[in-house]
Amino acid sequence: MEQRVRVELLLLLLLLGGGCWLGEAQVRHPLPVLWMMGAGGGNMTPAVRLALNDLERQPPPLGDYELQLHPLHPQCDSAESLKALFDSLWGGPRFLLLLGGASCPSVTGTIARALPALRLLQVTLSESNPCYSSKWYGTFSTLPSDRAVNQAAVKLLQRYRWSRVGVLTQEGAQRSEMRRDLARQLLKADLLCRRCSSLRKIRESDARIIVALLDEDSAAEVFCCAYRLQLFGAQYQWLLLLADGGADGWSWGGRPVCSADSLQTAADGAMRLQRRALSSSGAPGVSGRTPQQFLRLMTSEGSKVEPLHGYAYDSVWAAAIALTQVMEAVKLREKYGVQKNTSEEELQRKLLEALKHTHFQESP
Repeated sequence: MEQRVRVELLLLLLLLGGGCWLGEAQVRHPLPVLWMMGAGGGNMTPAVRLALNDLERQPPPLGDYELQLHPLHPQCDSAESLKALFDSLWGGPRFLLLLGGASCPSVTGTIARALPALRLLQVTLSESNPCYSSKWYGTFSTLPSDRAVNQAAVKLLQRYRWSRVGVLTQEGAQRSEMRRDLARQLLKADLLCRRCSSLRKIRESDARIIVALLDEDSAAEVFCCAYRLQLFGAQYQWLLLLADGGADGWSWGGRPVCSADSLQTAADGAMRLQRRALSSSGAPGVSGRTPQQFLRLMTSEGSKVEPLHGYAYDSVWAAAIALTQVMEAVKLREKYGVQKNTSEEELQRKLLEALKHTHFQESP
């Protein structure tokens, strides 16, 4: 009986001691971040939630900090979105970063221009105008820009010395900016750029290379039109640039206005340049998960996997890594340095440099 009491007492002491130790280990320093949920055109919450859960299980120093996301709901109106942003900053706490972005390009640009005055940096996965780059405005995007896709198209044209180029685009603010950037790059590369408003004009010109900037839903209609106008075959080469990224592989959205055989005949041999939703290497990323493991986790939760989920996941990690580096540097400076206090301007400079040097490299 006495032996049993001693054993129970020993277990109780171990539990109490372990509970105190666990309680101290679980204290995580909060990092308040504004979360703008309008970017991506879909539900990015599952990918963001998975990233936060993975960060919580990381060893120190990354695991010592907790990214606290305070939602900000932007409207497709610049004035309303700025007001919501000002109200959030006024109400506090002191936010160190803006995560995410607006779904409307006009609102995205307006917020980017306001960031320097607000002393706020942004990590986003939304498309932004190249003039709102990190060099001047402090906006960092994990999503490869339209400019990078355009550069790939120009390099491909130069590689095969294709110069009789026609450009087919759709209306829209984002595609207009992408079209202007592509035209500048083509002219800079000394390639003949014929900006055509329709396939009929392309047929009447001497262009043989057709660069089409489209969204995925309209690709079928365009290729049906190309079949009727006989703009396919050995005399023509199509380069399809999807403005919305698109999904992996060919996927004919919308309702084709011709037969499946005609559609396939017109699209045969076309090259498609797009952002890859996930890496194809199979190597673990910064979190230790492979792209395939990430995809399985997303689908196991019953979530529809969006093309931008991987970029949303990376955005959270980029923000957490940069903020952790800055907080650790500030902690060491205030503990051992001569100057104890870190000004708000210096904190932003350190965060800016940390974001500039944050990159994800796959394991060999």
